[in-house]
Amino acid sequence: MKVIKIASIAVAALVGVGSSIALAHCGTCGVDKDKAAGKDAACPSGACSMDAKSGAMVCPVAAKEAVVNTEGLATLLNSKVALKLFDARSGKYDDGQRIPGAQQLSPDADEAVIAKAIPDKGALVVTYCAGVKCPASKALADRLKKLGYSNVIEYPQGIAGWLEAGKAVDKK
Repeated sequence: MKVIKIASIAVAALVGVGSSIALAHCGTCGVDKDKAAGKDAACPSGACSMDAKSGAMVCPVAAKEAVVNTEGLATLLNSKVALKLFDARSGKYDDGQRIPGAQQLSPDADEAVIAKAIPDKGALVVTYCAGVKCPASKALADRLKKLGYSNVIEYPQGIAGWLEAGKAVDKK
């Protein structure tokens, strides 16, 4: 996992409260990585821990609710943080427009296809689809979590929200 340091953007605007994404500062319990190294620092809920590999605080509380908004996703993409971005639309619903860097992965994809697309179950993964009324991104996020992927975020505004914000798209 990579530590994501955000200077001027509130963590809550970037990732929904309770996400399991590793942060230098835990947004749920408020424990800082530096304090966690000391004996006095402890997560009030007892759920958070420091990732041994990255040194980041990891808060698994309510991980199933992790979402990102348009500006948060744009910030993640611009920061060059390693992430996998997936458009969950398929068939007649896939118009070929993609948020830059996204690949198509449907919620009903074979497990071997998913494993090939995301070999690291700890990778940061963002799913999206057509927009807030489209269930595909949530279905894909839920499926990935059931398969053991631990850092899955949904971008519920989808391609419609991305375009509405005036963001660029790629066309396949």
